[in-house]
Amino acid sequence: MANLVNEAAILAARRGKKVIEMNELEESIDRVIAGPERKSRKISPKEKEISAYHETGHALVAKMLPDANPPRKVTIIPRGMALGYTKTLAEDRYMWSRSQYNAELAVLFGDALPRN
Repeated sequence: MANLVNEAAILAARRGKKVIEMNELEESIDRVIAGPERKSRKISPKEKEISAYHETGHALVAKMLPDANPPRKVTIIPRGMALGYTKTLAEDRYMWSRSQYNAELAVLFGDALPRN
């Protein structure tokens, strides 16, 4: 948590703000989870399209399965080693049912759904 707030404070300072706002907190979460945005990475239009289909697969499965955590954010902006990612609205759970585990696996494999 301290790392997250520190990252948000750095972002706010770079933007000339005296107060950390939700934009900085959300950006700091992305940085901590997936790494910094890689603006120098050049991606072809075809790679962007493939990445968009890939992340859409995760998001659709997460949205459609009743026992899956719903999608919170989908992006094809490269961060760290990833060309994009899908973040779900995770609940704190101590125990998971079999259907919740299966839904989580389905979301993770959502990009492997057949496409026409």
